[in-house]
Amino acid sequence: MTDVASKTLIDAICASLGHALRSPDGVAPPVALLWTDADGHWGPLIPTLRKVLPHLYVLGAFAPKERNGPVIWLRCVVERTLPEVSPPEGVVPILYLPKISRQDLRAAGDCPTHLQPLIELQYRGAVWHQRNGRDWTVEAFLTSDDALGLDIARDKRTRDSMLRALPLMANEPVAGLRGRRLEADDFDRLAIGDPVRDLLIWLSDTEAFQARCDANHWATFRDICLRLFSVDPERDGTQAAADALLHGGGKWDEVWQRFCDVPRLYPGVSASLRQARPRDLLGLADHSRRPGLNAEQEDKLRKAFEVLLTLSHAEACDMVVALEIEHKERRGWVWAQLGESPYALALEPLGRLAKAAKTTLGGASAEAMAADYAASGWRCDRAAMEALAVITVGAQSGLVTKVVRALYEPWLDRSARRFQELLSAPGVDPAKLTTAVNAERDTCVVFADGLRFDVGAVLQERLEAQGFRVRMSHRIAPFPTVTATAKPVASPAHGACAGKPDAEDFAPAIAASGQAANASRLRDTMARVGVEVLNADQSTTGVGREGGGWTESGKLDALGHSLQALLVRQIDPEIDALADRVTSLLSSGWTRVRVVTDHGWLLLPGGLPKVNLSPHLVATKWARCAAVKGHSTLAVPTYPWYWNPVLRIASPPGVGAFMANTEYAHGGVSLQECVTPDMIVEGGKEATAATITEITWRGMRCRVTVRTNAPSVMVDLRLNFKQATSSIAASAKELAAGNGTSLAVSDDKYEGAAVSVVVFDVSGRVLDYRPTTVGEN
Repeated sequence: MTDVASKTLIDAICASLGHALRSPDGVAPPVALLWTDADGHWGPLIPTLRKVLPHLYVLGAFAPKERNGPVIWLRCVVERTLPEVSPPEGVVPILYLPKISRQDLRAAGDCPTHLQPLIELQYRGAVWHQRNGRDWTVEAFLTSDDALGLDIARDKRTRDSMLRALPLMANEPVAGLRGRRLEADDFDRLAIGDPVRDLLIWLSDTEAFQARCDANHWATFRDICLRLFSVDPERDGTQAAADALLHGGGKWDEVWQRFCDVPRLYPGVSASLRQARPRDLLGLADHSRRPGLNAEQEDKLRKAFEVLLTLSHAEACDMVVALEIEHKERRGWVWAQLGESPYALALEPLGRLAKAAKTTLGGASAEAMAADYAASGWRCDRAAMEALAVITVGAQSGLVTKVVRALYEPWLDRSARRFQELLSAPGVDPAKLTTAVNAERDTCVVFADGLRFDVGAVLQERLEAQGFRVRMSHRIAPFPTVTATAKPVASPAHGACAGKPDAEDFAPAIAASGQAANASRLRDTMARVGVEVLNADQSTTGVGREGGGWTESGKLDALGHSLQALLVRQIDPEIDALADRVTSLLSSGWTRVRVVTDHGWLLLPGGLPKVNLSPHLVATKWARCAAVKGHSTLAVPTYPWYWNPVLRIASPPGVGAFMANTEYAHGGVSLQECVTPDMIVEGGKEATAATITEITWRGMRCRVTVRTNAPSVMVDLRLNFKQATSSIAASAKELAAGNGTSLAVSDDKYEGAAVSVVVFDVSGRVLDYRPTTVGEN
């Protein structure tokens, strides 16, 4: 859904397009996002969107500099055979297709010949559309609760005025359009004129602005500028306007504020201000208006980071804390929004990392240290991951990455060594620190592979922000901290598993059969004991489920192994996908959702320190663990295997790795790998549930009785229970007193047709459905 807090229409469109690009678990990212626009009404916004979406391409006449081209050119962009115009690797191109509907592409053989190369992109890519599958029209986007949710009159005059004013709404604050019914006059007022906007457009691109003006418009613009801003665009030029904007005062403060609200719409203003001539730097009231000063401060910060790399850990931490105090103000300057303050933005998480990394985690016991980490220690990991994600390309990213390593690695290694020392203390049995996950009535367990504690904490914040009640605790993963060993313990099937005489694959066996406890056998075992096992796209109602439920979601671990340190760029979308999955399960009637995982992980850009281990001493060697052969003597720590404590598993000291150039790994002993989140999520209020208890027909009228905890639910008759547009009822009805209602069929032609009685809530979510035949006795 689009963020309702979007400042402008452009913000909302960008957010909605970004949401459409998200991929479900186990599905490859789309190769392109198709934006079909049958009426071409979105066209006037495309010039503005090009400024904020460099990966937006338009079907039209060949003009590669404007990212316009015919169908075959768009296909080349998607296939990345034109590197000079294709987006960077990992960025999905958005293809705007004016005067083409989604139905045109779905017509396959009947699709116009020149469009046929786009047909298969529907399946390898994604399509931007409404929840009901229809194209996003301008009117639908402005009024839908899934987008801007504005209240707009439905008459033709209002619709025409709205479309005329669309380019002017691009940078109009959405908040000013909410809270009232918008009619034609409201949109016409936008079109009458906005001197501040026009001045900024002219200052940003003088030649283009004048090219769009006829003689009368230009004369009017000059007159307004002279009267309101004391500047004649023709006589004084942009130099005088930039000077006035730099010093501010009067109407120029209003111009500055408008620029700060949506600076990306006026990209040329920054260049104009760089040429501004301050009358008196000491007397300048607002230094934030000087892009040149910001650039100087960024260069100063770059040099400080380079010096920091030569310092001791304690000195580096102190220096970053001091730099954060000095530069934090610049994050509020407009240049940060324009991407001109990357180092200042990186300083925010770096400052948190430096403060946290100054203190090594400790404790009198492994349990105490784990509790300390679960209480606050994870914040150091979170700050490191966020700092790595701030800048994604270029030399600036490389320098920040080095700073992160300088601050993070010593803390990470010292904390790991202390935890290893406590786990190896006499009398300590690591297996006794581990608790298994059991099935519970009306509770669906969501297993998220590799959900590290800091990532789980962010998920908790997202869910609480949506109004859910979340209780977070922690579990200690079994050793070694790999999926084969730890996933069975995180599932209700753990009681059916047993150890083996060897630990070469680190997996236990299903005790009854002796076969390896892989994912499919674990699911089969859970199903046999009454657990409802759900596929990734299922959200079966959980009411009355004695054995609870089980489902798997998320691909953090798989992404970590494939992307290594670049995983940091995918953490946020993974959290969103997990939050959506939890929301879906609670909405379908599960009383609570329990989110668990098998293990965490270590991530260190540049690679974990290499630790040598002779291969003839071990049967299996992974980056952070190895199965020891017989009674071999090793120079690295060993620990008992959880499933058979007679067998020993080696693990590198600190945050080392048995394999070189490993940035992402797990399997060893560290707080990040061993201390995992255990999260119980419940609805802020009781989830709406409904069950159809009786269906009777009298002629063409259907009487329905429903058992529900929310009498506001609606009942409908549909040819396809999933599609509201397939309704054959004269109108859907809300339940009457006594939880019953009757529905009349709209047309006699449906007599004898197979339909479904559907119960849905106010959001349109189907709560229950039952097949029936129209008019049956």
